[in-house]
Amino acid sequence: MTGNHPEWVSIGRLLGPFGVKGWIRVLSYTDPAEGVLDFDDWWIGKAESGGNPIASQLRQVPLLDGASHTRGIVAQLEGLDTPEKARLWSGLGIWVPRTELPEPEEDAHYWTDLIGCQVVEENGQLLGTVDHLFSTGANDVLVVREANGEERLLPFIREVVIDIQIDQKTITVCLMPGM
Repeated sequence: MTGNHPEWVSIGRLLGPFGVKGWIRVLSYTDPAEGVLDFDDWWIGKAESGGNPIASQLRQVPLLDGASHTRGIVAQLEGLDTPEKARLWSGLGIWVPRTELPEPEEDAHYWTDLIGCQVVEENGQLLGTVDHLFSTGANDVLVVREANGEERLLPFIREVVIDIQIDQKTITVCLMPGM
């Protein structure tokens, strides 16, 4: 991957203790959610205001075990052996080096690569910049920050998102009536 891509990719966040042996609940940002457990090591730490990790403060921690549970994903990390220790890590981010990610499939993109892209209509009119994304279950949604600071929500579907040029940091859209 080229220079525009961040060195670290956020794959989740630690939520809080699970059980009495130091396991911790995990909010996974991967699809499927269990994909967060595919990495042998996690880099744990706080994020800067822009969402990037404070790289000098990341701590590499081996993932010892993990599973899906009715309350989501739970994990056992080296060094976490009590609920009290797990509680201290609550809220910290989970990152992995970009080099550990598989190449996305054709016509697929990592959300982290879409953040910061300029969103333009087919006629070239700038709508704003991708601030973040979220999933509704039915489809993903681009949250586009306009120049005036307002947000515009665009469904991340083929009928709306017609072209993505990651290297140019540009997403071309076709707005449907009412958008």
